[in-house]
Amino acid sequence: MKEKIETSVLEAFHKARDQLLNQSTGSRIRTFHVSDFVSPCLKKVWYQKHHPVPMEERTKNILYHGLVIHEHSQLSHFHEVTMCYDIEKDIAYTPQEVEAMDQMDTRMIITGSLDDLVKVGEEYCIADKKTYSGRGYYKKTEPDESYQLQLSIYRVLLQASYGIDAKWGCLLYLDKGDDLSETPLAFELKPIEETKEFLKKTLKELRVLPDPTICWLCNGENKKGKIFCPFIDQCNREGRLSKVVPKKKEVYFL
Repeated sequence: MKEKIETSVLEAFHKARDQLLNQSTGSRIRTFHVSDFVSPCLKKVWYQKHHPVPMEERTKNILYHGLVIHEHSQLSHFHEVTMCYDIEKDIAYTPQEVEAMDQMDTRMIITGSLDDLVKVGEEYCIADKKTYSGRGYYKKTEPDESYQLQLSIYRVLLQASYGIDAKWGCLLYLDKGDDLSETPLAFELKPIEETKEFLKKTLKELRVLPDPTICWLCNGENKKGKIFCPFIDQCNREGRLSKVVPKKKEVYFL
């Protein structure tokens, strides 16, 4: 009975976790997501779109932890708002309109869920919470470049969807290893037209199989020598990474 109870409780937790993950990622199925455009390797994005792999249990738990914080840490009434934007037509759609479209009509659409929009004085600011593992030994002092770009893309989607121009972004870093101690880092977002050009350029690259970018996803340059890309073998078979990445590294799928 003891083992049966433990198994039942664990299965119930996995069901609750997976339900939240499915609610959060459902909009990604038929469109690009903002996270695709800030990925360090566009080839990984292309493969994931054309040859998706199932998410591992450990990855689910990591995402679940972040989602719980986002869902229950509302900073404003404008919270967890999903926006859809056609990069080529330069127009916004509601998620409901996108869901009703044929898949061919969604190929140029990018979807993103803005965490919180706060107003400070006369300025709008896009705020996003990010967890990291500093374990109290180090604090974030500069916002990550990819996260700055992510919030700049949200600026484009927000202006197209609601006519609101947020010139500022703020990342609220929360240290998972130090009782979620907080570090807020504010910065000016990129100009809207500059970000639109970036979106067009990246979309063009994703129409064909991009070249790989050797980065932390696949270079194994970490303490445990882990690989964080499920497509590493495909890249190696093409002969592009074999001289850089040892074949006996442990692979961990993000």
